Amino acid sequence: MNLDSAIFYSNDIEKVIPFYQDTLGFVFQYRTERFVSFIFPNGGKLGIKNKTEDREVPGYQTVFIEVTEIERVYQDIRDKGIQFHKDIEERPWGIEFSILDPDGNKVLYIKHADVQVA
Repeated sequence: MNLDSAIFYSNDIEKVIPFYQDTLGFVFQYRTERFVSFIFPNGGKLGIKNKTEDREVPGYQTVFIEVTEIERVYQDIRDKGIQFHKDIEERPWGIEFSILDPDGNKVLYIKHADVQVA
């Protein structure tokens, strides 16, 4: 079983498209009037949908992006002047940091530690 995709909700999709595509470098897949999809090398997708229902609350979702060169990614994002939600930190499961998109949804970057499970 594999995760196919996840969806964030947005108050203004026109603001988030350039954030994800141009600023973060996510790969654009397709767009409709109220939805945009980005695709990752492993086939996973992140969709972003304009809020149309009461249950679709922007700012409460989180996506984890696995990277191997987390220090380089961290510096690239810092150089772009993006504000960090949480600064880079080592945890038992790896190294991580997070930023917020224009709607307040969290994008968390992680480099997993080589953890041995007993």
